[in-house]
Formats: sequence, structure tokens, C-alpha cells
Amino acid sequence: MKEYKSKFTTMMFETFLGVAATWFIYNLTGRFTHNFLFAIIAGCIVLAFFVYKIFYTDFITIILTDDNKMLIKRFNKIIKVLDINNYDWAEYSKYSNTKNAEDQDIYYVNKETGKEDYIDASNFHGDDYEKILSYLGAKNNCDTQVKVETIKK
Repeated sequence: MKEYKSKFTTMMFETFLGVAATWFIYNLTGRFTHNFLFAIIAGCIVLAFFVYKIFYTDFITIILTDDNKMLIKRFNKIIKVLDINNYDWAEYSKYSNTKNAEDQDIYYVNKETGKEDYIDASNFHGDDYEKILSYLGAKNNCDTQVKVETIKK
């Protein structure tokens, strides 16, 4: 059984970015509306969004069990159990063949229904993210090159 937890330093960096965004929106709203109440409300909405995203939705633990199950926990409560064999795993969406450098999402497609979903693993260390993808079989490790013959006219 392997357990992967969110990184505290990543969460603190994103919290700093949230506070900076809150300050920016507060000042921007204050300049355009000249109303202190609207500026405070706009800043609180931005701060609430960042706190919800960082400390609730992204604060997860992924546990890979020996019987090919993936447990996703939030605040020591299991929120999702996935049978690894029932899904096709990838590091990018089935609707896209490219991936951003900073994007750390784990995509999975149900083999029976074809429904796609993803797990946001942006708070995980890069090595942990790569280990999870390798364990799930989502990394395309093609060591042999395929040579394609072309016909020249």
C-alpha cells in the first residue's frame, strides 16, 4: 500500500497567490466603484474561492492498495474508491493530445461507459505524480522506435 499526500509548501505558495489576487481585486474594485463595501465584498469572494480550492478540493491523499484499488481521501474520510482495472488511465484528456507543463491531472476513462473524469494532483510533488502515473500505467514508455517507410516520387 502506497500513500501520497499533498505538499504543504505548494499549498502555502497558492495561499500567497490567493492573498495577492485578493489584494489586486480589492484595489481594482475600489478604484472603479469608489465604494469600500463593494471592494471588500469582491476581495472576500476571491479569497473564499482560493481557500475553498486550496484547502478543500485540492487537499487530498491518494492511496494505492495492493488489491488494485485507488482510495482518494479528504480529511481522513474516503471520498472515492476506484478499481484501477476498470479504467483507462492517462496524463492528458482523451479530447486533447497535448499537455501543459504545469498541469498535473490524472485522467481516467471508464471502460464500460466511456465517461471521462480526472483527479487534480497539482498539490502533489512532481516525483509522486510521476510514480502514481507509472503505477496506473498512464505513462507511455515506448522504448522502441517505430520506423515508417515513406514512398518518394
